[in-house]
Amino acid sequence: MLDSEVLWEAAQQQTMLYFGDEWTEQDQAHSIGGPLERVVGHIASRTQADPGHVARVLVGEIEHLVANRPALWMPGARRLLQEARAAQVPTAIVSNSWRVLLDLLLANVDFPVDLTVSSSEVDRPKPDPQPYLRACELLGADPARSVVVEDSPTGAAAGLAAGCHVLAVGPAVEGMSDPRLRHVDSLETVTLDSLI
Repeated sequence: MLDSEVLWEAAQQQTMLYFGDEWTEQDQAHSIGGPLERVVGHIASRTQADPGHVARVLVGEIEHLVANRPALWMPGARRLLQEARAAQVPTAIVSNSWRVLLDLLLANVDFPVDLTVSSSEVDRPKPDPQPYLRACELLGADPARSVVVEDSPTGAAAGLAAGCHVLAVGPAVEGMSDPRLRHVDSLETVTLDSLI
């Protein structure tokens, strides 16, 4: 629901430059949706840098970017969440970011959701279903009656594995196919009634 990929891509580009290499389209395709550990491992293997050092630089870059350029809502996302709130449909943001980074991303964003789940609260991040199962548990929601909104293959796979329906937004998830998955270019034309 938050368009944080642009911030992550910029932070990954800067981190790669810090270690003397260039972030490519292939790097971005490999890393979209995280989790952070996979991105750190990828940069470390490409640059031969220590993974701990890579993690510190990447977290520093994202902190700097978030402080200077806050994450924005995907077009239509805020309205959709407000519709859900008005209809008393429980909502959550489920992120592959560490808690400290998710809190930074959300610090300057007014978000009408009931709870957030970060990769810090689960043993296995997306594409494992655990983050979505945890959110459903905390919300008292049946995964089979829940809709996950995702813009990454990693997150869409996690939602499907959790037994949820998935609304896949944008081009990164176009290649996926499942009877419980629906593609849209943008959330601007999606209404709550079309989801439930």
